[in-house]
Order: sequence, then C-alpha cells, then structure tokens
Amino acid sequence: MMAMTGKRCRTALLAGMAAISMVAFAVGSVSAADVDAGDGKDAPPVPFLGGFLEETRIVYPLKVGDWEARGERLYDAAELGASVRYQSGEHLDRWIDIYFYPVGVVPPSHLDQAAQVTLDEIGMGVGAPGGYLEADFGELHEFQVAPDGDGEPVPARSADMRLQREQGEYHSAVTLLIDRMYYVKGRYSVEAGVLDRPGVRDALEQFVTELVRDTYIGSTGSCWLPAEIHALPPDAEAPADARMSVESGDGGGAWLVGTRVLAHEPEGEAAQALALLAMAMDGRVYPGCAGSDPHNPEVTEGRREIRLEYRAPADARPGRGGRSWPSRSGVG
Repeated sequence: MMAMTGKRCRTALLAGMAAISMVAFAVGSVSAADVDAGDGKDAPPVPFLGGFLEETRIVYPLKVGDWEARGERLYDAAELGASVRYQSGEHLDRWIDIYFYPVGVVPPSHLDQAAQVTLDEIGMGVGAPGGYLEADFGELHEFQVAPDGDGEPVPARSADMRLQREQGEYHSAVTLLIDRMYYVKGRYSVEAGVLDRPGVRDALEQFVTELVRDTYIGSTGSCWLPAEIHALPPDAEAPADARMSVESGDGGGAWLVGTRVLAHEPEGEAAQALALLAMAMDGRVYPGCAGSDPHNPEVTEGRREIRLEYRAPADARPGRGGRSWPSRSGVG
C-alpha cells in the first residue's frame, strides 16, 4: 500500500494533476454504445455526445504561415463537429479545409482504417452529379505531428490524389489524425499545373503539423472520472486492503479500496486528492479531457474559439443551426 502523510498531503492534489497529464492514450474504444456510467453492472450506458463529451472548446490560430482563416462552419449534425477554411493570400483557388469532429477514445490501429474510409468516400464522388470524372489515389503515407513541449508525437496519415473534373485536372491531398478525442482532417486541392501530387501532400502535412501544435482542444463531460468517495465512520479503522492512502496532518485520511475512496472526511483535502490520483493511476481520464465542469480557455490575439455543445439524445433539439463566414470558392 502506498501512503502519503504530512506536507505530502497538502500537495497531493497538485501531484494528482501532474500524474493525470502523463496518462498515456488509452487503448480501447469509447463510443455511444459502450461508455460505462460506473462500476455497477446494471448502470445505464452514458451517451457518447451529451454524456462522455458534453462540451468542447477548440482555439485555433487565424494564421498559419502564409495561410489565413477565411471561414468557419458548425454543422447541423453534432457528430460532424466544425470546419475552418484557410486561404493562401489572394489566391481564391488555393485553400485548405480543416475539419474537427469527435471520435472519443480509439486504438491507434483505428487510424489506418479511418484514413482508408476517407479515401473511399472521396472515390464515391466519381460519376456523381457535380463530382469527379476520374480519381486516382496514392498510397497512405505515415507521418507524425510533434507537439510543443514534452508531449508524445501524434501519428497521422496522408495521401495524394489526382482528380479530374469537367473544369480540368487537380492535384489534391488529405491528412487525418486523432488528437485529444477528435479527428483532425485536412484537405488541400490545386490545379494540376500549380503543384505536383507529392508537393501538395507535403504542403498539407506541414500545414497540419503547424496548425495542431498551435491549437487547443479541450472537452468536458464524464471523460473526467474521479474515483467515487464514500464516508467512513469516525471510529472506523484504516482499511487493511487499501491500494493507496493519503493521510492528513490532523489524523484524518483517505484510502483507495478497489475503485472507491473511503474517507473519514469525504469533502476533505485528502479524499479529493486521492480521488484524482486514483483517476490518473487507473487511466480514468483521457488526453483532451479538461474536467467535468464548463471551462473557458484563454483566447489570445490572433486566435479564434469554436464552442461545441452536445446534448444527450433525450435532450436533443432539432434545428441546431450552424454559422458560416463569407461564402467560399474553390475546388474540392
């Protein structure tokens, strides 16, 4: 059993938060069908949107290199999230679209499958009204987005393609990564004579790498799962089967037994600190989860915030409208 006493108890809450920041990306899948509401077998599942994720704040840069944000859209279907369009200078036919949409917690192996599905969806546009006459796709390419600081690199995938429209031939690229419980997808298309296919893909990879480094994604909901705290009678002895304990200077304390925290003072510092430590130790918090309560990240000059609020299925209201900046032009 691990125990903390005296001054260590007074800093346990901060220690817990530091430990949380080092929790690795969980291998598993969190979705609307399998988010568990608790340890009880009969507990109803927590919905993915409106439960596991209730709100998300995305703070993104308005400029990335020579690219400047020109449009932003929130989609009517909550699961589609939002997108931002960046334009290159005065070139109306050169733009990059970035999409943010919730995915939850999935294993890294899911990325290749999701990237291939993205290419298949583009291919479905061949022969469709207003779609492509022909499409040729390159192989999936692996790259990494290295965050600032000591964070782990985020794996990503990209592919280049040639698209034939009635208007002419275009070179295009797509990128996809999973970051802080969100898909981040990029798309860039230009006329074939402007840039070759590898060049389009390389440019998009570089853009996405810089964008993700400078973008904040934080969500609230039951993705934040501190251990439950239960009261111990004042005269109860310390549990012998505790996995960890935190003892305060005045003789009070808290003990982690199984997945529950037992404490003489459930609202005390020791119990609250141990609940957070247990959450980090047992992997009950995920990268990108900012807590259970609404939060407002700082939005500095040159940045813009997207606010996504998800309602549980029973509370969903029709007609959730989006907002759009000026109309856009270009090729897809």
